[in-house]
Amino acid sequence: MSKAPEQQWTSLLSITGDEKDGLVTALEFDESGETFAVGDKSGHVSMYQKARNGGYSHQYRFRSHTPTLDPLKSLEIEERINMIKFVRGQSSGTYVLTTNDKVIKLWRVQKKRSNAARRLSSSPQRLKNALLAKAGGSPIGSPRLLPRPIGKVPPPSLKRPGVEGGEGKGGGRSLASKQDYQMTSTLKRDYAGAHSYHIHSISINSDNETFISLDSLRVNLWHLQQEAQRYTIIDIKPKDMTGLTEIITSGTFHPTHCHTLMYTTSRGRMCLHDLRSSAVLKEPARNFEIAETAYPTKHFFSEILTSISDAKFTNEGRYVLSRDYLSLKLWDVNMEHKPVQVFPVQTHLSGHLPMLYHNNALFDRFQCAASPDGKQFATGSYSNNTIIQSRKSDAVALGAPPAPSQFSMSKPNPDPKISNPSQFEYSTTKFNEKVLLCAWHPKQNIIACSGTNRLGVYEQKKISYEQDK
Repeated sequence: MSKAPEQQWTSLLSITGDEKDGLVTALEFDESGETFAVGDKSGHVSMYQKARNGGYSHQYRFRSHTPTLDPLKSLEIEERINMIKFVRGQSSGTYVLTTNDKVIKLWRVQKKRSNAARRLSSSPQRLKNALLAKAGGSPIGSPRLLPRPIGKVPPPSLKRPGVEGGEGKGGGRSLASKQDYQMTSTLKRDYAGAHSYHIHSISINSDNETFISLDSLRVNLWHLQQEAQRYTIIDIKPKDMTGLTEIITSGTFHPTHCHTLMYTTSRGRMCLHDLRSSAVLKEPARNFEIAETAYPTKHFFSEILTSISDAKFTNEGRYVLSRDYLSLKLWDVNMEHKPVQVFPVQTHLSGHLPMLYHNNALFDRFQCAASPDGKQFATGSYSNNTIIQSRKSDAVALGAPPAPSQFSMSKPNPDPKISNPSQFEYSTTKFNEKVLLCAWHPKQNIIACSGTNRLGVYEQKKISYEQDK
């Protein structure tokens, strides 16, 4: 493997939210990369739009979930957003699928004309009066109009160049301005009552008609247009819960094959299923797992370390990237018995497992993401570091810049600090500052990552590889 690449990463967005309700819990880009959504602990979803200067600016924020009570168990259901997925809509606006522990919701976010603008546009006479009153002129309908003083600005024209409408029938549209429009969110579907355990993952099918929702023991298949009906296609719950040996940790559809889905387990297995085989899926078509004989030693923490916290297909669907506590693994979908490559990401922690188990850090679930070309991978770590791993070179770590006291679009965001993750030490690791979430732009080398209440968006400007001599 060659030396670490000379990389230049710049910061497009750096925000620090409220420590109590600003905890970021979900990240997702849309298929164009022009918009990404952020879910937080308070049940809000924030939309960020690509700006003209290449960065991202805040566009809209709405409340997706509120605290509710489970009537069967008399337990409060938190409003926390667990996952966000974009849906390709058939009409204008942006469609977003969000979920908390129990309820999945489909939202439509779009620009609408304000009520005041609609009232004015429906009556051209009223619109003229409003414009003249604003410009200081006499109201329409007066028997006499006072002569306009010299130098006074005339009232604006009732017909803007390049815009249809005017004084005639259907007029009023021509006077629409940016101030006449406002962002709104509308609840389109509410998918509830299907899971006995907490929902941790959702995934949209490539056909854009169905999606799956996953909890620890079941996978449900939904149709986007039918909120009252779903099918349980995978159920690993044993008749006797004392015989439970593994749980489902994540799942996703294949990016191009609408009949293929995959889920991961706490035992380090990745199960690939074909929906065409049967209505209820029992045995996987492919089972990706490293044999126990491949591990040199087995100890108390072995099962925890092999648990897969996240897995993603690369864009072309040929490879699968998985993340466990200490490493990233790249699998070929045609080779089940071992991964193609293994990338250690937290080797400095391997000698301190009892302490990590004691403070519950060993159960942290880190996400992973792959670049559009499938040659680079991203995942999170501690001390607010994001690990960027290339297939051809050593990894680099992007350290989050100092927290800004107040974010301003007029001031440039400080760039992340680039370091070598192989030089990390356990004694200097900050376990309360961790990057659990990451998402990669679908077309460019731009990543969004977040840990606790920090959100950062970074763009890779340059990469060059130097081969060892």
